[in-house]
Amino acid sequence: MNGLIIHPTYRTGNGRSFVYLYGRLENGESFLTIKEFRPYFYIRKSNLNAALDVEQLEFNDVKMETFSGEGVVKILTQYPKDVADLRRRLQKQSIECYEADIRFAYRFLIDYNIRGFIDIGGEYEKGKRIDRIYHDPDIAPADPCDIPLKTVSLDIEVNEKTGEIVCLTLYDGDSYFTLLLKQQDNHAHTCMSEVELLSRFKEELLHTDPDIITGWNVVDFDLAYLQERFKRHNIPFDVGRSEAQTKFMTESSFIRASRARIDGRMVLDAMHLLRDFFIKLDDYKLETAGTAILGEGKIDIGKDMDKVWKENPSLLVEYNKKDARLVYDIIKKKKLIELSKRMTSITGLQLDRVKAAIASLDSLYLKESQKRGVVCPSVSGRSRRRVTGGLVQEPNFGIYEYVLLFDFRSLYPSIMATFNIDPLTYKEEETRIQAPNGAYFKETPGILPEIILELLERRQKADIYEEQYAIKIIMNSLFGVLGNPNCRFYNVNIANAITSFGRYFLEQTTDKVEAMGYRVIYGDTDSLFVVSDASSLPEATKKGNTVEKTINDFYNGYVKTHYNRENHLELEFEKVYEKFLLPKQRHVTKGAKKRYAGFHDNTIDIVGLEYVRRDWTELAKEFQYTLLEKVFTGASIEHYIRETVKELKAGKLDHLLIYKKGVRKDLDQYTKTTPPHIKAARKLDDFSDRVISYVMTKRGPEPLDGKPRRIDYEHYIEKQLKPIANSILHFYNKSFTDVITGQKQMSLEHFM
Repeated sequence: MNGLIIHPTYRTGNGRSFVYLYGRLENGESFLTIKEFRPYFYIRKSNLNAALDVEQLEFNDVKMETFSGEGVVKILTQYPKDVADLRRRLQKQSIECYEADIRFAYRFLIDYNIRGFIDIGGEYEKGKRIDRIYHDPDIAPADPCDIPLKTVSLDIEVNEKTGEIVCLTLYDGDSYFTLLLKQQDNHAHTCMSEVELLSRFKEELLHTDPDIITGWNVVDFDLAYLQERFKRHNIPFDVGRSEAQTKFMTESSFIRASRARIDGRMVLDAMHLLRDFFIKLDDYKLETAGTAILGEGKIDIGKDMDKVWKENPSLLVEYNKKDARLVYDIIKKKKLIELSKRMTSITGLQLDRVKAAIASLDSLYLKESQKRGVVCPSVSGRSRRRVTGGLVQEPNFGIYEYVLLFDFRSLYPSIMATFNIDPLTYKEEETRIQAPNGAYFKETPGILPEIILELLERRQKADIYEEQYAIKIIMNSLFGVLGNPNCRFYNVNIANAITSFGRYFLEQTTDKVEAMGYRVIYGDTDSLFVVSDASSLPEATKKGNTVEKTINDFYNGYVKTHYNRENHLELEFEKVYEKFLLPKQRHVTKGAKKRYAGFHDNTIDIVGLEYVRRDWTELAKEFQYTLLEKVFTGASIEHYIRETVKELKAGKLDHLLIYKKGVRKDLDQYTKTTPPHIKAARKLDDFSDRVISYVMTKRGPEPLDGKPRRIDYEHYIEKQLKPIANSILHFYNKSFTDVITGQKQMSLEHFM
């Protein structure tokens, strides 16, 4: 029977260690496999006698070796915690330990080569909270298959005056289960005490038996608050597939998400899922996400939850239910659970860790290294050295027609595969494969190149977008972790070898394209922007295809001739920009790097400009987009600029003047400087959010608290409209002041 692992963990006792794998079977039943497994790690054979002099060790001879070819022995322990203790003692004796820092349950999955999906055989019994419990079953890796997971969205509402939970909803995509404290509503179950509410919530969650619990900030707020209330009333908070209490790993940083451990279930915070899968929003409030993704936001009930609960409980129920539904619908529409499952099937990591880049590389690499009889180093905590970035060429600012955009597909992974770049193949003495930074690599096939080629092949065969996207995310992360000291494969020479090849090939491609008679106006890491000198879109497209073929043919021959290897670098002709703008840096006569806009197929692509930056107002974004639209379609911009200023001063654009800025630390920790958004936040009686919304007034920054304000319109003209207008008016040989005062005639011909 095939299944999908939801939660790998372990238990110990009586000198034995057992790996517990919780999950869902293809027939819809929940399962738990229990299998004994010995914790272990490796040391060099040459260090064995020295280790035995200071420790009583149990060891086995194995046919494994280090990267440098030295033989090793396997050191076995009783419990997982013994590995870390023993490693510390051996390292004090200068004895290096290998693979001594791998999480115990993942060590088990790596050894069995299991990546999320598992084939289970053998006898089973019915459990108290689990449909099937397998003791010492036959297990093997299984191919990914369609195993639907039960997901519930959780949302609670709290009376801040009493601390009680007054409303709670679970939503599973089909039905709501809503509990209401001490009030009546036709669409909720009334509970006469919080104890009753908590008990019924627990009963319903165990009955529903979800694989995934989601919500908005669900770990740090909903579940953490529930745990506090359960504890207050002396009720066990055991809502998993065992009677173990829920545990929390709390993070105070917005960058790193807190996690909740509920045996047999996964808690996936929808807010963090959106961020992890690069879904950009102005801020990560549920209102913002719902409006942007679903076209609907939260119900506005004001700030007095106690009043709504007492006077209009039906509105509170409606509000609570909608919050739960919005979260569920967001993750469903964006297919975030499906993406997580796909990444699990590739890396083998559990659903709430699929974006952990270092752990992903570990899981992929260690499975392959084991097959080759090679042991990997433990993380050594080395100090960070700088990794050289990709090449960013100086932009030739201007407005252009028929610009060709070329991209190297998966540049860094392709370089690693082409030139056999890998921790196992890295050498300090001369070999045929030498990177531009001087690093050498053996020709013996490496592990990372093999992983990358398998992923590339799987990506090409994938007919589901979620799998293609999951593979892209994983491949793009492989390079980055090699330059991270927390990675066991950290080597700055290897990381710089990859980027040095990238810089070299971008320069080479620029030279080749210009030798064909074209002009390269900008290049950035893996992309080139080329003026085609075409007079029509079909002509530009034809030229783009010719350049693509010529360059790819050249690199196929170049790699074969100079390195005797198969080339995996591929330059892709992506699109033609019928109109293209590279802005000038402010106050200097240089182009601005990583900032451009292009008109293609009746849409505008914008990179790095104010329109796509969260710290600019909607006024600035709408203003810039409309200006670009007019420039690209040949319309006049002068009248629009003047009208925008006029409407702004008349108060017609006040709804567009809101600044939104993230607050990364407690307000009292801002001591050296006090930015405007912090000044605004400090004016609120109670600020506990991560984002502050404010406007600039005659009295400085003021928070949005419903009070009337005297807007400082001159601030918005000078700081929002003027710099954006000048970045475009420069190409007309004019300035914002010229337009407002009616000076100079406009001409764009000089820049075309």
